[in-house]
Amino acid sequence: MSKFKSYHPKLHRAVTRYTAIQYVIALGIMLYLFWNMHSLPPHHQLITVITVVVMGIQNGFILSRAKVALAVEGPRLLVFPLLWIATGMGVAALVYTAFSIASLLVLANAVRHKNHRPPLHLVNEPENLA
Repeated sequence: MSKFKSYHPKLHRAVTRYTAIQYVIALGIMLYLFWNMHSLPPHHQLITVITVVVMGIQNGFILSRAKVALAVEGPRLLVFPLLWIATGMGVAALVYTAFSIASLLVLANAVRHKNHRPPLHLVNEPENLA
């Protein structure tokens, strides 16, 4: 066990702020689901659970600095609120849509400051291809 190094990628503050906001939104969605479990139809429950699971997976990818994680966030922030609205989830859909639009603004700042993995610097690489 002493040979293993812990993996803590360095993230910009804007990226960390975005993931913290997404976790708070996911917590709010879970609380909504728990409070309304008996009154929600099964398809609304399924959509809510899928939303929370995808949010958790995406945040894990962002925190591990996956290359396309932030690029996939924009479509996710557009598709899931539309899914909530299309299924008729009412006021919850409107609240989730408002938070998603606000998250898009924070995401734009996070994408601007995201930390890419450094490119490979090969010693024998021709200068015109660099």
